[in-house]
Amino acid sequence: MRVLVIPNYTNFGRVKDINRDSFLLVFKSFLDNTDIGKEWEWILPYPDVSNRPGIINRFEYPNVEMRKMEGLECFPPKMRVDYPFKFFDKLIQKEESRFNLIWSHLPEWTNEYKITRIYNKTQPIIGYSHWWEVRDNGARDDNSFWRNVKGMLQMEVCGVNSQWVKDLILQRASEDFQPHIIEKLDRIIQPWYLGCDSVQKSEGYDEKTIVFNHREGVYTGSKWFFDMMDSLWKTRRDFKVYTTLKDMGRPYTHYIGNADRSVYLNQLSKAHFGVGTFKGYSAWSMSVTDGLSVGVPYVLPKGFCYPEMVGRDYSLLYNDSEEFMRLVNGLLDGDIVRPDVQDIAEKLLWKNQLKSWNIQENFIDTARKSFND
Repeated sequence: MRVLVIPNYTNFGRVKDINRDSFLLVFKSFLDNTDIGKEWEWILPYPDVSNRPGIINRFEYPNVEMRKMEGLECFPPKMRVDYPFKFFDKLIQKEESRFNLIWSHLPEWTNEYKITRIYNKTQPIIGYSHWWEVRDNGARDDNSFWRNVKGMLQMEVCGVNSQWVKDLILQRASEDFQPHIIEKLDRIIQPWYLGCDSVQKSEGYDEKTIVFNHREGVYTGSKWFFDMMDSLWKTRRDFKVYTTLKDMGRPYTHYIGNADRSVYLNQLSKAHFGVGTFKGYSAWSMSVTDGLSVGVPYVLPKGFCYPEMVGRDYSLLYNDSEEFMRLVNGLLDGDIVRPDVQDIAEKLLWKNQLKSWNIQENFIDTARKSFND
């Protein structure tokens, strides 16, 4: 079987490392942890010469063929509407009859792709939607949400990272679309949980260290978190914050970001505990699963996708800023015992999470139907 992947790169450009891109990491993990990932042929477009993904190379992944897309906009909101028509038109004219399946990680491009191939063979499309431009995550009023929905309606099935985000999208879509559209979306959208590649037992940590390894942004609550830490620093100066954000300019911060993922995970594993301070919205946080996979417990909101990730009885879930600070101070002082997250991390392994993807029905059976047709 041969699959064309429609990608969703959001971490590339002159000052960014594409090898840390979340879509690329998910795709690599899928290749590593499924039989079809190793056996099928995959066509993977990438942005340009200076942003060629090194973590998926022809020596380790001989069944992945890279194709260069030039001139792609690297600002994510613009990238989502910057469909590279010439690239896909050329690909369709020359090769589309050789594809058995289209796997779109960017629903916003999916409808345009179907228009581009209107006079060609129409293989089935499945999807995975990593991000949604809705008001809950601080998206602009003018955004690509309608295009996302339109593209998703062209799919046989589309995975999302949690039941929570599925429910939110159905709720937001119902504000603009009629009930029969919502019913169709409800059938198409399925929770496909993301995982971690390995689990490392905690072998000690640097006491009184807090890790914030998320992106800077409205929905991650980064400003709120560092404002809280500024206030805490006025009353106690016995803690450090490990962070993947550069140039924070605080006396208590220590940068742990690294282009080498193994180095980053090793530094991450030394944290006493991590935090998630998401506001209004949260995609499945790979930064949290990174930490859990190396034995670092996280203080997390009680809402969003986190009860699905760590369990509703997890001891470090909070409702508000008062509970958040109680947990942070309790962990720093040793009044709250640092929980062992080994069992949670084991459940998050890709081999376990991929069961929710139903590979046989959603990938193999769909591709075979195209092959037989």
